[in-house]
Amino acid sequence: DERNLLAQSPLLNVWRGATDNDGIKLFDDQSGRVWGHWYDLGLPNWARGLVGVRLIETDEDAPAIEVTHAASGREQWDDFVHTHRYTLTPHGTLRIENVLRVGEGVNDLPRVGLQMQLSPDLEQLEWYGRGPWDNYSDRKISAPIHRYQSTVREQYVDYVMPQEHGHKTDVRWLTLTDDSGHGLKVTGDVPFEFNALHHSDADLFAARHPFDLIAKPEVVLSLDHAMSGLGTASCGPDALP
Repeated sequence: DERNLLAQSPLLNVWRGATDNDGIKLFDDQSGRVWGHWYDLGLPNWARGLVGVRLIETDEDAPAIEVTHAASGREQWDDFVHTHRYTLTPHGTLRIENVLRVGEGVNDLPRVGLQMQLSPDLEQLEWYGRGPWDNYSDRKISAPIHRYQSTVREQYVDYVMPQEHGHKTDVRWLTLTDDSGHGLKVTGDVPFEFNALHHSDADLFAARHPFDLIAKPEVVLSLDHAMSGLGTASCGPDALP
C-alpha cells in the first residue's frame, strides 16, 4: 500500500549486547572470558564498508541485486565478507540469500545473522517457534515450539545489567504488524532465530544501568542463522564448543 516498512535495510550482524556470562562490562580484566576474544576481534567497534553492488540475471522474471560488504573492528577487512542477494519474486515476496566468509582466526562469534530497523507501527508480534519467553541454543528445554502472540515492548527483560535478551530459537516464521494487521512476514528455508526489540546491541552493550537505556521508536529486528549459547561463565564454564 505504498508504505515503507523499513527504517534501515538488512545488514550483517555478528555482535550481541554481551551477557554477564560473556564477561562483566565493569571489569577491566576479561581474561578467560569469551568477551576478551570478541574484544580482540574488535567486535564491539566493528564497522562495514561497501565493496560493490551488481545486477544479476536469474531464471525468474526479475533480476537479482547482489550487495557485498566487508566488515572489521580492527581494520582487517577480510575478517568478514558478506554477500547478500535480493530477488523480488513475481509473487511479491522479497527473497534474501546470504553468504558470509570469515577470515583466519575469526571464530566463536556471538551470532551470525541480519539486523534491520522497522517502522514504529509494527508493534504486534507473532511467531511459530520456541517461546513464550526468551530462549537460546543451550537454554530452551522450557520453551516449547508453538504459535505465540506478544508485542515488541513485552520482549524486554529488565536485567540489573542491561544485556542480550528476548531471543527466540527454532522459528519457522514471524510477523510484525500494526494494529490493523498490516506489516511484514518473515519465513526461512530452515528454522532460524530472532530478536525483536526497541534497543540495538550497541545500546545494550553501552548501558550500565536500566535507566541508561532509551527505547527506540523503531523495531530492531535481528534474523539469525545462529546465536552463541549462554554458557555459565559467570560462575562456571563457558558454552560448549
